[in-house]
Amino acid sequence: MPQIRLMGSDSDDVQRTADAVVRALRAWPETRVGDVSSPVPNRRGSGCRIYIEVLADVADQVEVTVERDDQEQPVQRRPLPAGRQLPR
Repeated sequence: MPQIRLMGSDSDDVQRTADAVVRALRAWPETRVGDVSSPVPNRRGSGCRIYIEVLADVADQVEVTVERDDQEQPVQRRPLPAGRQLPR
């Protein structure tokens, strides 16, 4: 499953951002949120990483094509006559 990785040097800020992203993704009908990891300490420096599994739920969408038959046919236009050249 595809993942989103949020990381930063302030663990509290990363957690608040992850919570907001998860709420937004769950509210969106085209996405399914899987596992959300616990904060993982950064390898270098302070802060943490949080992984969010996300899957686009596009199998239920149906593509619809609409064609109109009430539009007028394009008018055939003749090319403009050649213009006169001005003397130099």
